[in-house]
This record gives sequence, structure tokens and C-alpha cells, in this order.
Amino acid sequence: MLKKIALATSLAFVANSNAAQEQRSPAQHLDTFEKLFGVTEGKRRNHTKGFCFEGEFMPLDTSVRELSNSPIFSGTSKVYGRVSHKGGKANPPDNTPGHYGLAFQITTSDNSLHMMSMNTEHFFPTSTVADFMAFLEAQANGPEATKAFVKDHPEIQEYKQYHAALSNQLHPYEGATYNSINTFYLVNEQGKKTPVRWSFVPSGEHDIVKTPQADFFLDNMQANIKNGGVSWDMVLTLASQGDDILNPHVKWSDDNKSMTVARLTVNKVMTESEGTCANMNFDPLAISKGFAPSEDPMLAARSAIYAVGLGRRLSEQ
Repeated sequence: MLKKIALATSLAFVANSNAAQEQRSPAQHLDTFEKLFGVTEGKRRNHTKGFCFEGEFMPLDTSVRELSNSPIFSGTSKVYGRVSHKGGKANPPDNTPGHYGLAFQITTSDNSLHMMSMNTEHFFPTSTVADFMAFLEAQANGPEATKAFVKDHPEIQEYKQYHAALSNQLHPYEGATYNSINTFYLVNEQGKKTPVRWSFVPSGEHDIVKTPQADFFLDNMQANIKNGGVSWDMVLTLASQGDDILNPHVKWSDDNKSMTVARLTVNKVMTESEGTCANMNFDPLAISKGFAPSEDPMLAARSAIYAVGLGRRLSEQ
């Protein structure tokens, strides 16, 4: 009887939470992250654990200029970025498989700025911002609420089933592939828009070079930089006719046309206290000419939440 009452309460919570999420502000969305993960003062509420890197971004395929007049494809640019664990735990272990993030700022020779922010997930857990925030809220309210939410949302079940097979093997940051998930437009000189997504794929073999410990990713990347280098290739995936370009939960077909257009090379890594990435805001809407955001509502939501998060952590430092 108690289990039935608990389940009914959880189901009611999910229904009410979905409706409430539609009306919530970016600050209230950030409150949900804090409710689930707690607060590590002065740190990001999501992707809390990570470290900084410096490097360069170099175009590889000049044909991309037919699709975009962005200066990031015109010459080698400076990069300052961050790699991280997904989630808001202050110090998750490096020796347990998980999802990671790759985010960086490209500064071109003409001082144009372009931000990129990606995850190792292949698609988002939900189609809408409201459902995603409701999912976090359910997790914050415990196992029964989470179970009820997942049961009522096939998208979460699809997400978990797809990624379960991909999360059993431990990879260091530099051995993982990172995906934009959201759709953007490439814009050329004539103003033509081409919907694309992209992935950053390791361009070499990056091994775990020491016995995995709870905190070994920084040392590991330093070792791989010395032993052959650390880099990722930017692979653009072009939308095919009929692809859903506004739903981050929908994964496009692997048969879509793709182009390897640039390479991100890491030259140096350092802790957040030694680097510049701790206070950088990797806003996905801070993009150079030659790019435009799609109408996917998730992009605007991410941008707004990131801005609120930056303000909070700066006020705590």
C-alpha cells in the first residue's frame, strides 16, 4: 500500500512539474541543478569537475568555405578551453566511465570570437527544455519520482538504452568523441543557410598511460601531449531532406553526408586555478559570422542558464 501511495505521489509530481517547468525562469532552472547536485561555491553547477587547456584550431578542408564564410575556417586560430565531467558533483572519479564535456573559445586572427560547447552524448535525453528540467527535478526528489518519470517518458528510456552500451568502457577526455547535439546553420557569402551538426573525433590513438586512479585525467593528457599529441577532428554532418533539425533528441542517420573540416590541437593543459577557463562562459550562441543558431529552443535555454550560472559563481569567488 505504501509503495502504491509513493508511486501515485511521484506520478502526480511529474505531471505538475512538467507544467511548472514551462513557466520557469533561467534562474529557477539553475536552482533545479543545485537541488539535484548541491552547490560547490565558485564552481559551475553542471560540469563542475574539469581542467583548462590551450591550443589551436586549424582548417583542413577549404571546401567548407562554400558553406560558411566564418573566419574560423580561414586560418589557424588560438583556442582556450575546458574538458570536464558531465554533472554537478564536485569531484566524480576519473576511473569510472561517464559522460564528458568539451568547450572552448576560438579567437581568430581578426579577433573574432566563436564558442563551442559539446558533450559525449549522441543525442539529448528529451525533446524539450521543460521535460529535461522536470527529469532533473524528479531525480532530485528521489528514486521513486525518477522511476515514475522514466516510465512515463519513452524518450528517456531510448536515451538510456542507446547510451548504456557506450558507457561501459573507460576513456580519458582525449579519447572521447564530443557532439554538438543541437543544430546550427552554416551561412555563406550569399546568405544561404545549411543546417549542420558536428562532432569532434579524436584524430589519434589516446591511451590511458598509467594505472587509472580517482584523479588521473590531467596527468594522462599531459603524458599524451608529450607522447604524440592530443587533437580532435571537427566532422560536420549535413542535414538530409526530412531530418528533424529542431529536436536535439533525434539522432540523424550515420549515412548523412559528412565533412572533416578542421582540427583542434591541445598544446598545454593546466588546472583551473592555473588557467583561464574557470570564469569563461561557453555560450553556444556566441558564434562568429558564417554561423547562425537554429530555432531549437534548447539553444536559447542553454545560453540563458549559462549566463545566470556565470553570475552566481563569480559572486561567490
